[in-house]
Amino acid sequence: MSRTSALGEALLTWFAEAARVMPWRTQKNPYYIWVSEIMLQQTQVATVMPYFERFIARFPTVKALASAPLDDVLKHWEGLGYYSRARNLHKGAQYVVEHFYGQVPRTPAEIREIPGIGPYSAGAILSIAYGVPEPAIDGNVIRVFSRLFALKTAFDKAQPKRDLEALVRQHIPVDAPGDFNQALMELGALICRPKNPDCEGCPVADFCQARAEGEPTRYPFKGKKTAVKAVTLPVVWLQNDQGQVLVCQQNAQGIFKGLWCLPELSVLAEPDGIFTIQDQGLVTCVEHTLTHRQLTLQVHQGQVLRAPELLPADWAWVDPRHNTTHAIPVAYQKVFRFMAEHPLLAMMSQS
Repeated sequence: MSRTSALGEALLTWFAEAARVMPWRTQKNPYYIWVSEIMLQQTQVATVMPYFERFIARFPTVKALASAPLDDVLKHWEGLGYYSRARNLHKGAQYVVEHFYGQVPRTPAEIREIPGIGPYSAGAILSIAYGVPEPAIDGNVIRVFSRLFALKTAFDKAQPKRDLEALVRQHIPVDAPGDFNQALMELGALICRPKNPDCEGCPVADFCQARAEGEPTRYPFKGKKTAVKAVTLPVVWLQNDQGQVLVCQQNAQGIFKGLWCLPELSVLAEPDGIFTIQDQGLVTCVEHTLTHRQLTLQVHQGQVLRAPELLPADWAWVDPRHNTTHAIPVAYQKVFRFMAEHPLLAMMSQS
């Protein structure tokens, strides 16, 4: 039996006409939806689409992803950032293979067992792939519902989130939950934008209390902001006589865990280290903004005086122009681009 509110009917009618064409919408494949929703967290649709297509071409099924080396997964994620998403996706695929025979489960309790799948991802997969009436509440949905119902609360605590989930559930149509959830996301992305919302073109403007108040951008109310921490990291650019650059894999906990970065100056300066280098001075500083950090890479030119014949497993020489095997974070790719634009600087470091 259909149970669609007037608001839901207006939203679904608009979505049927306005929905953007996306590769994960061509079929209700739960694995495709899972990958796309993880990629779309903190990332724009236009950025995600080519990554999604390359990722699915390389890892077409849950089993293919589960059996792949993590380094390969991270390499195919290179440039998207927030690499913990890729690590959790890989771990989640292995969990699905081990516990659910490679089939993405279709119940809320089972799907939330999977590493990396939280309430939002679970709701998106269940509703879009399986037609389960579960909410999928992301930033777009928070903004849309905050404005529709003039919700004068911040959503940085658990209780307001539970209250919002209950409100969204009241409006989910049991016969089209996936389209409803996608329509809310689409509305937030295209119409009910954070700034300059298109209230005149909004299909649910007649239901919007924030519009009636005349202050839609007042919503949603903001919680306490997390302070941005400034981090400065001295690193070294070292090249061998073949033009390859020395990188090392980050094994400690942190944002670059498992990725390949330029070695830190402090590590190479240790007297009992595996390399002996000569620091030839600072050549540039590269700025990169992370979620709660402002990172400054102080790039030193270095020359190798002594190097082992056989590198440890977490060190490697890579071709900075044709690196197809080692996942390099965007911050360090900026250094690679700078050195490519200044080839004389790069040549000075060759051992």
